Amino acid sequence: MRIPKLAAFVAKTEAGFAQTILPPILTKAFLYPLPFVELTVGLLILVGGQFGKWGYFLGGLTVSALLFGTTLKEDWTVASTQLIYIIAFYLALNGLEESGRNRFR
Repeated sequence: MRIPKLAAFVAKTEAGFAQTILPPILTKAFLYPLPFVELTVGLLILVGGQFGKWGYFLGGLTVSALLFGTTLKEDWTVASTQLIYIIAFYLALNGLEESGRNRFR
């Protein structure tokens, strides 16, 4: 739902970072492609296989970047949820690696 209302999403989210050390240009440069990155991550995971591995990896990196911004805002409730997502991405990626190793033994 973010892609059709991209400008509104960026404006609303950028306002939340006004009190952080991040410059507005950097915040905007991250927020504009974010919905497209999230869509790509979801599609890669849905396709699965080697694409799924890249999806979990890219998803983990994306949530890590989001966690960085969230900690700058000192929004610890959201940060704790994002940390759980990072752990879930890691476990999913690790599980795919383990299943791939066992398949060829």
